[in-house]
Amino acid sequence: MKFKYLVTMRHFVIALNFIIVSFIGAQFLLVTQYILNHQLSSELLTTLAQVPDSPLTLFSECIISYGLLVLVMYIHYHYNFSTQNTLLLLVLEFILAFVIFFAVRMNYNGIFLLIFIDLLLTYRNLPTIQSYWFWGISGTIFLLLFSFSNYSLLGVFFKMPSLNTYLDFLPTQSRSLLVFFNNFLVSLNLITFISICLGYVIYILNRTHTVQSKLHSMQKANDELKSYAAISEKIAQDHERKRIARDIHDTVGHTLTGVAAGIDAVMVLIDINPEAAKTQLQKISTAVKQGIKEVRQVLNQMRPDALKSYTLESALSKMLKEYSDISHIKIELNYGWGNANFQKTTENIIFRVIEETVTNSLRHGHATKIWIKCTSNNSSYILSMHNNGKSETHIKPGYGITQMRERLTIINGTVEFDGKKGFTTVVKFPKVGV
Repeated sequence: MKFKYLVTMRHFVIALNFIIVSFIGAQFLLVTQYILNHQLSSELLTTLAQVPDSPLTLFSECIISYGLLVLVMYIHYHYNFSTQNTLLLLVLEFILAFVIFFAVRMNYNGIFLLIFIDLLLTYRNLPTIQSYWFWGISGTIFLLLFSFSNYSLLGVFFKMPSLNTYLDFLPTQSRSLLVFFNNFLVSLNLITFISICLGYVIYILNRTHTVQSKLHSMQKANDELKSYAAISEKIAQDHERKRIARDIHDTVGHTLTGVAAGIDAVMVLIDINPEAAKTQLQKISTAVKQGIKEVRQVLNQMRPDALKSYTLESALSKMLKEYSDISHIKIELNYGWGNANFQKTTENIIFRVIEETVTNSLRHGHATKIWIKCTSNNSSYILSMHNNGKSETHIKPGYGITQMRERLTIINGTVEFDGKKGFTTVVKFPKVGV
């Protein structure tokens, strides 16, 4: 069921309650006029426990108090207020409902059902746990109010006239007709109330089903996105491998082929013409140096962009800030390596290891904070990285961890992992010349 149908039924209940309240007030007014016209006032006074109020005043109280209630309900439903002001409006609705209840001289308690419907539709978006408590307590309160707010119970304590006492002065046919209409309107209000409650339950179930369907679709889309990301990463790795293979073929392969051909020529010339062999060796030396230069150029192309223009500390700070800005994760870097002069290969590896660790902390650990500490002792540099994400007692080496270990092997480094209380990665690599 759509919510707009519940709103339409709410409007119907508001109109129906206005008809009921004004109809009860009109009966007091018209029947009193009938009693006066037929000179039955003395009999009415002997029947009642106390002198009744003016029927015109009673009718005015019904119309005015109900009009105020509808105004408060409109403001409560259509405008957003703070929690405190919302509670004040709710209390005001309760007060006006009791005013109406006493205005009709306790002859109609269906007005409390209207307040519950208004409460039901106004606070429809409460969180699940809060809604259980809220509707459990509210439903109990309204059930007690509806059960005990009737004339047969309260009439003993409040000496107010019963509508049936007035109707008994009418002819049998008129009295029966009015009693029928009274019961019909009250029953219609109760049936509509039950229908709205059932419709509300259906609305909540449909909304829950819709939310679950959307969550399922989002999960499916997320899985597809992860698969696409994995495929894209694999394709990128393949492209990078092919590019590196092509560069090596064009540089190292070309250089080694020339060196091999030159050495073969030297082997032929060394006994026949030593001077020519020496000249050939000089050419080989030049080709080797040029090859080394080209290999370095290839390696520099593989170097992270941040390291091309910054020191290792500055490059790490820049990279970590970008991660923090994008993901809102807090990263603390304590760089204690000072002015250590690392080789470019070492800087590349350390940069990539930290980058991979931060990525894993976000992707797999769902961490909100990462601590990175760079320290050293007499023989080694130590890199410690800890996050407050998901713990992992059984660590299964994946592609990232395997790549990390392979990279660190190049600089004789080691890595250890601890999956308790978050996740900790400790990297050690020796100082050169120590």
